[in-house]
Amino acid sequence: MHLKRILSAAILLPAFLLLVQFGTALHFFLLVALAILVGLHEFYGMAEAGGWHPLTSLGMGCGVALSCVEFFGAPAPWLISIFAGVMILLLITLLVEGTEQKETALRGAITLFGLIYVAVLLSFPALLRAMELGRAYIFYLVFVTWAGDTGAFYVGSTMGKRLLCPSISPRKTVEGSVGGLVCSIVASGLAKLWFWEGLGAVEVVVMGLGLGAMGQVGDLCESMLKRSFGVKDTGALIPGHGGLLDRVDSLLFTAPVLYVAALAGWV
Repeated sequence: MHLKRILSAAILLPAFLLLVQFGTALHFFLLVALAILVGLHEFYGMAEAGGWHPLTSLGMGCGVALSCVEFFGAPAPWLISIFAGVMILLLITLLVEGTEQKETALRGAITLFGLIYVAVLLSFPALLRAMELGRAYIFYLVFVTWAGDTGAFYVGSTMGKRLLCPSISPRKTVEGSVGGLVCSIVASGLAKLWFWEGLGAVEVVVMGLGLGAMGQVGDLCESMLKRSFGVKDTGALIPGHGGLLDRVDSLLFTAPVLYVAALAGWV
């Protein structure tokens, strides 16, 4: 398992970093749009396994449409109109399909939940990349988030004794959580030394701790969803890691936090 994790990271991570460094914001958005399609397919697949029966094709199509609207900067009234259109289209589809009345609300709710959880949250890295300091933001986001994930995994595997949240994830420990937070803060400091000199000392600690904590919350929330659906992994796309959502679950929570901080001028 560990060898598969390392080999997968050794192949995929350099390709990702090269795309961020030499590609444009549009190239990065195309990667994000593909990730949204894959992520929605995995999410709706989990829902099917749990007996929810979402509108998969409609959800995937609307997910990419929503991400396009976000990325190309539609003003707030248009965003609200698009969400309203998605809701109306969803209800019309349920009406035309003649869905069993007792399942109508459940099918609509899980389809809409997938759109928000995957398509909306996963659009934030593309929004970050489109900003003036976009490359630095993406490098920082990935470095700090995945350092926290890796630190929590290996510290928890070797030193973990006290369970963090056994009802949701029986393998996550308090020691792993603390180790992950420390690694996120260290990674934040290294980011300042390596590629983001403008990051202040206070921001190094605050953002490192904040992203580290939110990354762990995102990981726990995905574990909660998987347990609810009765599945172990979201998929088997990445050897040693599971599905795409298993790899980006933390980013779903850390990217919006960093985007708000950048938008507010805090970093």
